Amino acid sequence: MNSDGLNQTRLTDNDSSDAWPAWSPDGRQIAFTSGRDGNEEIYVMSPDGSNQTNLTNNPADESYPDWSPGIVRELP
Repeated sequence: MNSDGLNQTRLTDNDSSDAWPAWSPDGRQIAFTSGRDGNEEIYVMSPDGSNQTNLTNNPADESYPDWSPGIVRELP
């Protein structure tokens, strides 16, 4: 969305929750938590919502993603 709150765009669309977004230090990716696979997993995506990629995949819940300064994972 614009800084004034106008022109909002939905980035994800599934029946589960997507939450706790975190911008990468360079602004090229957004990490977030999603329950779309049956439990909470960490995903990354491009700022326009494309290239959604699961980074974690195990029976335990992973949530609250955060970035370390200077470390950015490149999307495939």
